[in-house]
Amino acid sequence: MKEDRDATMEQVTGHITGQMQSGPEDLPLGSHPLFATGDLDEARDRVARVYCDHRLEVMGRAPLAARHNRLDGQDLSINVLTYGAKTQIAPGALEEFYLFQFPLRGHASINTGTRGYEIGGGSGGVLNPDDDVSMIWSEHCVQLMLQIDRRSLQRAARTEFGLPQGAALRFDGARALEGGAGQSFLGLLRFVMSESQRGAALLGQGSAMGRQLERTLLVGLLQSQLPMPDAAGAAQSNGGAPRVTRRAEEFMRANLGAPLMIEEIASAAGTSVRSLQAAFRASHGCGPMNVLRDMRLERAWEELSNPGVETRVTDVATGLGFFHLGRFSEHYRKKFGCAPVETLRAARRG
Repeated sequence: MKEDRDATMEQVTGHITGQMQSGPEDLPLGSHPLFATGDLDEARDRVARVYCDHRLEVMGRAPLAARHNRLDGQDLSINVLTYGAKTQIAPGALEEFYLFQFPLRGHASINTGTRGYEIGGGSGGVLNPDDDVSMIWSEHCVQLMLQIDRRSLQRAARTEFGLPQGAALRFDGARALEGGAGQSFLGLLRFVMSESQRGAALLGQGSAMGRQLERTLLVGLLQSQLPMPDAAGAAQSNGGAPRVTRRAEEFMRANLGAPLMIEEIASAAGTSVRSLQAAFRASHGCGPMNVLRDMRLERAWEELSNPGVETRVTDVATGLGFFHLGRFSEHYRKKFGCAPVETLRAARRG
Protein backbone atom coordinates (compact mmCIF):
# COMPACT_ATOMS: atom_id res chain seq x y z
CA MET A 1 0.00 0.00 0.00
CA LYS A 2 2.81 2.41 0.81
CA GLU A 3 4.36 1.73 -2.61
CA ASP A 4 1.03 2.52 -4.30
CA ARG A 5 0.68 5.72 -2.28
CA ASP A 6 4.20 6.84 -3.18
CA ALA A 7 3.60 6.02 -6.87
CA THR A 8 0.43 8.12 -6.86
CA MET A 9 2.22 11.01 -5.23
CA GLU A 10 5.06 10.84 -7.76
CA GLN A 11 2.58 10.86 -10.64
CA VAL A 12 0.67 13.89 -9.35
CA THR A 13 3.59 15.98 -8.11
CA GLY A 14 5.57 15.20 -11.24
CA HIS A 15 2.84 17.12 -13.10
CA ILE A 16 4.07 20.20 -11.25
CA THR A 17 7.78 19.75 -10.76
CA GLY A 18 8.91 17.90 -13.88
CA GLN A 19 12.19 16.20 -13.06
CA MET A 20 12.55 17.38 -9.48
CA GLN A 21 15.65 15.88 -7.90
CA SER A 22 15.99 14.47 -4.41
CA GLY A 23 17.75 17.42 -2.87
CA PRO A 24 15.74 20.27 -1.30
CA GLU A 25 17.91 22.74 -3.21
CA ASP A 26 16.05 21.85 -6.41
CA LEU A 27 12.83 23.68 -5.59
CA PRO A 28 10.36 24.81 -8.26
CA LEU A 29 10.19 28.57 -8.86
CA GLY A 30 13.94 28.73 -8.41
CA SER A 31 14.12 31.99 -10.37
CA HIS A 32 11.95 33.69 -7.72
CA PRO A 33 13.79 33.12 -4.40
CA LEU A 34 12.47 34.86 -1.32
CA PHE A 35 15.01 33.58 1.21
CA ALA A 36 17.16 30.64 2.26
CA THR A 37 18.39 30.22 5.84
CA GLY A 38 19.29 27.76 8.55
CA ASP A 39 18.39 30.22 11.31
CA LEU A 40 15.03 29.58 12.99
CA ASP A 41 14.32 33.20 13.97
CA GLU A 42 15.14 34.49 10.49
CA ALA A 43 12.95 31.85 8.84
CA ARG A 44 10.04 32.73 11.11
CA ASP A 45 10.47 36.46 10.48
CA ARG A 46 10.74 36.14 6.68
CA VAL A 47 7.68 33.92 6.40
CA ALA A 48 5.72 36.20 8.74
CA ARG A 49 6.38 39.18 6.47
CA VAL A 50 4.40 37.65 3.60
CA TYR A 51 1.96 35.46 5.56
CA CYS A 52 1.25 36.29 9.21
CA ASP A 53 2.86 36.04 12.63
CA HIS A 54 3.23 32.45 13.82
CA ARG A 55 5.05 30.06 16.11
CA LEU A 56 7.73 27.92 14.46
CA GLU A 57 9.52 25.05 16.20
CA VAL A 58 11.90 22.36 14.94
CA MET A 59 11.06 18.80 15.91
CA GLY A 60 13.39 15.83 15.57
CA ARG A 61 17.12 15.78 14.81
CA ALA A 62 17.37 17.09 11.23
CA PRO A 63 18.77 20.63 10.94
CA LEU A 64 16.62 23.50 9.74
CA ALA A 65 17.21 24.27 6.06
CA ALA A 66 14.43 26.70 5.15
CA ARG A 67 13.92 27.88 1.57
CA HIS A 68 11.05 29.89 0.18
CA ASN A 69 10.42 30.77 -3.47
CA ARG A 70 7.53 33.11 -4.25
CA LEU A 71 5.80 34.46 -7.37
CA ASP A 72 3.56 37.44 -6.58
CA GLY A 73 0.37 38.37 -8.42
CA GLN A 74 -2.22 41.00 -7.56
CA ASP A 75 -4.72 38.91 -5.62
CA LEU A 76 -2.66 35.77 -5.08
CA SER A 77 0.87 34.44 -4.85
CA ILE A 78 2.36 31.06 -5.75
CA ASN A 79 4.80 29.76 -3.14
CA VAL A 80 7.14 26.80 -2.71
CA LEU A 81 8.41 26.38 0.86
CA THR A 82 10.43 23.80 2.76
CA TYR A 83 11.96 23.81 6.23
CA GLY A 84 14.05 20.69 5.70
CA ALA A 85 13.51 19.59 9.27
CA LYS A 86 10.31 18.28 10.80
CA THR A 87 8.57 21.43 12.03
CA GLN A 88 5.54 22.58 13.97
CA ILE A 89 3.91 25.73 12.62
CA ALA A 90 1.11 27.48 14.53
CA PRO A 91 -0.18 30.66 12.86
CA GLY A 92 -3.60 30.64 14.53
CA ALA A 93 -6.16 32.46 12.34
CA LEU A 94 -4.83 33.60 8.96
CA GLU A 95 -7.50 36.37 8.91
CA GLU A 96 -6.84 38.07 5.55
CA PHE A 97 -6.18 35.14 3.21
CA TYR A 98 -6.98 31.57 2.26
CA LEU A 99 -4.03 29.20 1.88
CA PHE A 100 -4.07 26.23 -0.48
CA GLN A 101 -1.38 23.64 0.39
CA PHE A 102 -0.21 20.73 -1.73
CA PRO A 103 2.86 18.72 -0.61
CA LEU A 104 5.21 18.03 -3.51
CA ARG A 105 7.24 15.87 -1.15
CA GLY A 106 6.45 14.54 2.32
CA HIS A 107 3.21 15.21 4.15
CA ALA A 108 1.65 17.57 6.67
CA SER A 109 -0.80 17.08 9.53
CA ILE A 110 -3.31 19.92 9.88
CA ASN A 111 -5.34 20.83 12.95
CA THR A 112 -7.99 23.56 12.62
CA GLY A 113 -9.23 23.57 16.20
CA THR A 114 -12.35 21.57 15.35
CA ARG A 115 -10.87 18.77 13.25
CA GLY A 116 -7.60 17.31 11.98
CA TYR A 117 -6.55 15.86 8.64
CA GLU A 118 -3.44 14.97 6.65
CA ILE A 119 -2.34 16.13 3.20
CA GLY A 120 0.25 14.58 0.92
CA GLY A 121 0.43 11.65 -1.44
CA GLY A 122 -1.60 13.50 -4.08
CA SER A 123 -4.00 15.35 -1.78
CA GLY A 124 -4.10 18.98 -0.74
CA GLY A 125 -6.32 21.29 1.25
CA VAL A 126 -7.26 24.91 1.87
CA LEU A 127 -6.94 26.69 5.22
CA ASN A 128 -9.82 29.04 6.01
CA PRO A 129 -8.99 32.56 7.25
CA ASP A 130 -10.81 32.12 10.57
CA ASP A 131 -9.57 28.63 11.48
CA ASP A 132 -7.28 28.29 14.51
CA VAL A 133 -4.52 26.53 12.56
CA SER A 134 -1.55 24.49 13.72
CA MET A 135 0.46 22.14 11.50
CA ILE A 136 3.28 19.62 11.60
CA TRP A 137 5.31 19.25 8.42
CA SER A 138 7.29 16.06 7.95
CA GLU A 139 11.05 16.07 7.49
CA HIS A 140 11.96 17.26 3.95
CA CYS A 141 8.36 18.29 3.31
CA VAL A 142 8.11 20.61 0.29
CA GLN A 143 4.83 22.49 -0.04
CA LEU A 144 3.33 24.17 -3.08
CA MET A 145 1.04 26.89 -1.72
CA LEU A 146 -1.38 29.40 -3.19
CA GLN A 147 -1.98 32.39 -0.92
CA ILE A 148 -5.20 34.15 -1.95
CA ASP A 149 -6.74 37.40 -0.78
CA ARG A 150 -9.86 36.56 1.22
CA ARG A 151 -12.21 38.99 -0.54
CA SER A 152 -10.99 38.03 -4.00
CA LEU A 153 -11.70 34.32 -3.52
CA GLN A 154 -15.11 35.03 -1.98
CA ARG A 155 -15.94 37.31 -4.94
CA ALA A 156 -14.94 34.57 -7.39
CA ALA A 157 -17.15 32.08 -5.54
CA ARG A 158 -20.12 34.45 -5.76
CA THR A 159 -19.56 35.31 -9.42
CA GLU A 160 -18.69 31.89 -10.78
CA PHE A 161 -20.60 29.51 -8.52
CA GLY A 162 -23.44 31.51 -7.02
CA LEU A 163 -22.25 31.76 -3.41
CA PRO A 164 -24.96 33.92 -1.78
CA GLN A 165 -23.94 37.40 -0.68
CA GLY A 166 -22.86 37.25 2.96
CA ALA A 167 -22.58 33.45 3.00
CA ALA A 168 -19.35 31.96 4.35
CA LEU A 169 -16.91 30.35 1.93
CA ARG A 170 -15.41 27.42 3.82
CA PHE A 171 -13.21 24.50 2.84
CA ASP A 172 -13.25 21.23 4.73
CA GLY A 173 -10.31 18.85 4.93
CA ALA A 174 -8.13 17.16 2.34
CA ARG A 175 -9.10 16.52 -1.28
CA ALA A 176 -7.35 14.32 -3.83
CA LEU A 177 -6.09 16.07 -6.96
CA GLU A 178 -5.05 13.08 -9.07
CA GLY A 179 -7.59 13.59 -11.85
CA GLY A 180 -10.41 15.70 -13.26
CA ALA A 181 -10.65 19.28 -12.02
CA GLY A 182 -7.73 18.75 -9.63
CA GLN A 183 -5.39 17.63 -12.39
CA SER A 184 -6.46 20.56 -14.59
CA PHE A 185 -5.83 23.01 -11.75
CA LEU A 186 -2.36 21.58 -11.10
CA GLY A 187 -1.65 21.71 -14.84
CA LEU A 188 -2.45 25.44 -14.91
CA LEU A 189 -0.20 26.03 -11.91
CA ARG A 190 2.56 24.10 -13.65
CA PHE A 191 2.18 26.26 -16.76
CA VAL A 192 2.43 29.52 -14.80
CA MET A 193 5.44 28.27 -12.85
CA SER A 194 7.29 26.96 -15.91
CA GLU A 195 6.66 30.18 -17.84
CA SER A 196 8.02 32.20 -14.92
CA GLN A 197 11.18 30.08 -15.03
CA ARG A 198 11.58 31.12 -18.68
CA GLY A 199 11.30 34.76 -17.66
CA ALA A 200 7.71 35.34 -18.77
CA ALA A 201 5.98 37.81 -16.43
CA LEU A 202 2.43 36.41 -16.43
CA LEU A 203 1.35 37.54 -12.95
CA GLY A 204 1.58 40.83 -11.11
CA GLN A 205 1.94 43.10 -14.13
CA GLY A 206 -1.61 44.48 -14.14
CA SER A 207 -2.21 43.21 -17.66
CA ALA A 208 -5.56 41.89 -18.89
CA MET A 209 -3.97 38.48 -19.43
CA GLY A 210 -2.53 38.47 -15.91
CA ARG A 211 -5.90 39.35 -14.37
CA GLN A 212 -7.66 36.68 -16.42
CA LEU A 213 -5.03 34.12 -15.48
CA GLU A 214 -5.46 34.87 -11.78
CA ARG A 215 -9.24 34.58 -12.14
CA THR A 216 -8.81 31.21 -13.87
CA LEU A 217 -6.58 29.99 -11.03
CA LEU A 218 -9.22 31.01 -8.49
CA VAL A 219 -11.94 29.20 -10.44
CA GLY A 220 -9.72 26.13 -10.76
CA LEU A 221 -9.05 26.07 -7.04
CA LEU A 222 -12.74 26.40 -6.20
CA GLN A 223 -13.73 23.70 -8.66
CA SER A 224 -11.10 21.27 -7.40
CA GLN A 225 -11.67 21.87 -3.68
CA LEU A 226 -15.42 22.43 -3.31
CA PRO A 227 -18.31 20.08 -4.16
CA MET A 228 -20.02 21.74 -7.12
CA PRO A 229 -23.75 21.29 -7.83
CA ASP A 230 -25.00 20.58 -11.33
CA ALA A 231 -25.50 24.14 -12.53
CA ALA A 232 -27.65 23.25 -15.51
CA GLY A 233 -30.04 21.15 -13.44
CA ALA A 234 -30.22 23.82 -10.78
CA ALA A 235 -31.07 26.49 -13.32
CA GLN A 236 -33.76 24.41 -14.98
CA SER A 237 -35.47 23.84 -11.62
CA ASN A 238 -35.11 27.48 -10.59
CA GLY A 239 -38.26 29.51 -11.09
CA GLY A 240 -36.15 32.67 -11.19
CA ALA A 241 -34.37 31.72 -14.41
CA PRO A 242 -36.63 33.81 -16.74
CA ARG A 243 -36.08 36.83 -14.50
CA VAL A 244 -32.32 36.20 -14.65
CA THR A 245 -32.30 36.12 -18.45
CA ARG A 246 -34.50 39.23 -18.62
CA ARG A 247 -32.15 41.18 -16.35
CA ALA A 248 -29.14 40.01 -18.33
CA GLU A 249 -30.73 40.98 -21.65
CA GLU A 250 -31.67 44.42 -20.34
CA PHE A 251 -28.10 44.97 -19.20
CA MET A 252 -26.63 43.76 -22.49
CA ARG A 253 -29.03 45.90 -24.54
CA ALA A 254 -28.07 48.99 -22.55
CA ASN A 255 -24.34 48.31 -23.06
CA LEU A 256 -24.05 47.02 -26.63
CA GLY A 257 -21.03 49.18 -27.34
CA ALA A 258 -19.14 48.23 -24.18
CA PRO A 259 -16.52 45.42 -24.05
CA LEU A 260 -18.65 43.23 -21.79
CA MET A 261 -17.36 40.10 -20.10
CA ILE A 262 -19.66 37.30 -19.02
CA GLU A 263 -18.77 37.93 -15.35
CA GLU A 264 -20.16 41.48 -15.64
CA ILE A 265 -23.40 40.22 -17.21
CA ALA A 266 -23.85 37.60 -14.49
CA SER A 267 -23.24 40.20 -11.77
CA ALA A 268 -25.80 42.57 -13.32
CA ALA A 269 -28.33 39.71 -13.46
CA GLY A 270 -27.66 38.82 -9.83
CA THR A 271 -26.47 35.28 -10.47
CA SER A 272 -23.36 33.18 -11.11
CA VAL A 273 -21.73 32.62 -14.47
CA ARG A 274 -22.72 28.95 -14.46
CA SER A 275 -26.34 29.66 -13.60
CA LEU A 276 -26.49 32.41 -16.23
CA GLN A 277 -25.17 30.08 -18.91
CA ALA A 278 -27.62 27.36 -17.90
CA ALA A 279 -30.54 29.81 -17.90
CA PHE A 280 -29.69 31.05 -21.41
CA ARG A 281 -29.27 27.52 -22.74
CA ALA A 282 -32.69 26.66 -21.32
CA SER A 283 -34.43 29.74 -22.76
CA HIS A 284 -32.44 30.44 -25.95
CA GLY A 285 -30.60 27.21 -26.74
CA CYS A 286 -27.26 29.05 -26.65
CA GLY A 287 -25.03 30.99 -24.27
CA PRO A 288 -25.40 34.66 -23.27
CA MET A 289 -22.46 35.80 -25.40
CA ASN A 290 -24.17 34.42 -28.51
CA VAL A 291 -27.32 36.33 -27.60
CA LEU A 292 -25.23 39.46 -27.08
CA ARG A 293 -23.68 39.04 -30.52
CA ASP A 294 -27.15 38.76 -32.09
CA MET A 295 -28.28 41.90 -30.27
CA ARG A 296 -25.28 43.76 -31.64
CA LEU A 297 -25.98 42.49 -35.17
CA GLU A 298 -29.57 43.67 -34.91
CA ARG A 299 -28.41 47.11 -33.75
CA ALA A 300 -25.94 47.19 -36.66
CA TRP A 301 -28.80 46.42 -39.08
CA GLU A 302 -30.87 49.26 -37.57
CA GLU A 303 -28.02 51.77 -37.93
CA LEU A 304 -27.15 50.70 -41.48
CA SER A 305 -30.81 50.73 -42.50
CA ASN A 306 -31.21 54.30 -41.21
CA PRO A 307 -27.88 55.88 -42.14
CA GLY A 308 -26.67 59.40 -41.70
CA VAL A 309 -24.43 61.22 -44.13
CA GLU A 310 -21.25 59.91 -42.49
CA THR A 311 -22.41 56.38 -41.61
CA ARG A 312 -19.76 53.82 -42.51
CA VAL A 313 -19.82 50.04 -42.06
CA THR A 314 -16.46 50.06 -40.28
CA ASP A 315 -17.59 52.66 -37.74
CA VAL A 316 -20.84 50.84 -37.03
CA ALA A 317 -19.05 47.52 -36.58
CA THR A 318 -16.28 48.78 -34.29
CA GLY A 319 -18.74 50.88 -32.30
CA LEU A 320 -20.56 47.67 -31.44
CA GLY A 321 -17.46 45.71 -30.51
CA PHE A 322 -16.81 43.95 -33.84
CA PHE A 323 -13.13 44.60 -34.50
CA HIS A 324 -12.66 41.73 -36.97
CA LEU A 325 -14.55 43.10 -39.97
CA GLY A 326 -14.42 39.86 -41.93
CA ARG A 327 -16.02 37.93 -39.09
CA PHE A 328 -18.59 40.71 -38.60
CA SER A 329 -19.60 40.48 -42.28
CA GLU A 330 -19.80 36.69 -42.04
CA HIS A 331 -22.12 36.78 -39.01
CA TYR A 332 -24.17 39.59 -40.54
CA ARG A 333 -24.70 37.74 -43.84
CA LYS A 334 -25.64 34.55 -42.00
CA LYS A 335 -28.27 36.40 -39.97
CA PHE A 336 -29.69 38.79 -42.59
CA GLY A 337 -28.82 37.14 -45.92
CA CYS A 338 -26.74 40.03 -47.24
CA ALA A 339 -23.51 41.90 -46.58
CA PRO A 340 -23.52 44.98 -44.29
CA VAL A 341 -22.50 47.24 -47.18
CA GLU A 342 -25.47 45.99 -49.21
CA THR A 343 -27.84 47.06 -46.42
CA LEU A 344 -26.21 50.49 -46.34
CA ARG A 345 -26.36 50.96 -50.12
CA ALA A 346 -29.99 49.88 -50.31
CA ALA A 347 -30.93 52.32 -47.54
CA ARG A 348 -29.22 55.20 -49.31
CA ARG A 349 -30.83 54.36 -52.65
CA GLY A 350 -34.25 54.28 -51.02
